[in-house]
Amino acid sequence: MSETAQMTGGPLNGQTVELHPVQEQNGEYGALVGGDTGPGDPAYVRDGHGRWCWQGKPWPTN
Repeated sequence: MSETAQMTGGPLNGQTVELHPVQEQNGEYGALVGGDTGPGDPAYVRDGHGRWCWQGKPWPTN
């Protein structure tokens, strides 16, 4: 059975997503793309309080 998590910040801010068991175990979801990111850098990581937080630059507001 898959877990769900609410994302904080970035393009998925406030959305609940379904996590694969490996994502839940590793505490990482998605991947960042761009010139100043490393290959495989996670877009969201689970912090010590169980929140899934955006790891990229601030998302454009317009």
